[in-house]
Amino acid sequence: MKLHDTCTTDQAAPQFDHEWQRRAFGLALALSEFRHYDWSEFQQGLIATIQKWEGTPEAERGQWEYYDHWVATLDELIERHELLTAPVLTDANDHAVAHDH
Repeated sequence: MKLHDTCTTDQAAPQFDHEWQRRAFGLALALSEFRHYDWSEFQQGLIATIQKWEGTPEAERGQWEYYDHWVATLDELIERHELLTAPVLTDANDHAVAHDH
């Protein structure tokens, strides 16, 4: 996985300034690993979110916070895929299974 160039973490062992950043990072990865969306969809969404921020006039866009963009992208994907409203399907061993929402 390649993080954004401005993310100042050791990619083998990411470092976070706040616990909520760690949780957002883990949630985004977990939802992708459980096949709720492809990781490339998250990456493209993050790129679009950052581009939107960059295209906003400087006086209106606020301070740069990488994980704010991460969370905005995660929120968009959760909404798009209806992950908070769709039922979780499980197999015989009670493991979540991928399905179209």
